[in-house]
Amino acid sequence: MNRTKSTQRIQLQRTSPEPETDRPVSSQNITTLPDNPEIDRAHRLSRYVWQMAFRVVCFVAAVLIWSAWHSWIAVLPIVAAAIVPWVAVVLANAGNRTGGDVVRPGGAVELYDAVDPHLREEQEEARAQAYRAEQERLRDQAQRAQEDWQRNGDRSRVWGRR
Repeated sequence: MNRTKSTQRIQLQRTSPEPETDRPVSSQNITTLPDNPEIDRAHRLSRYVWQMAFRVVCFVAAVLIWSAWHSWIAVLPIVAAAIVPWVAVVLANAGNRTGGDVVRPGGAVELYDAVDPHLREEQEEARAQAYRAEQERLRDQAQRAQEDWQRNGDRSRVWGRR
């Protein structure tokens, strides 16, 4: 029952218009952030290497065409090999600047199930109490293990495994 109230509240938030503010929003949504710079750099480097490999193929093709036919057609791969580095550098420096296909989420994301501040505080206190109880249990378990070790000692090195 509580979950349906939460779902209804989220649906109401999605259908209600967002309040307009006079100040510009300085934070970015996760959907508007660009790719990780390391991934973008690796992608650009990969694209550049493939274009340089195409340039090498153009040079080899020019040599093979000239050696086989002694024709003016050998000039075409040489011209392509001369143009490819310029195109490769321009494309590598361009990076990932796609921004037109950004999809923004339709509604507000609610982190807490309770809108009431008192109920939210109760939920937070219950989570904190569960965390403290788990920490206490782990602390007691470690204390018992240490006491057991001090009482019995570590005989695994003296007697070996039986």
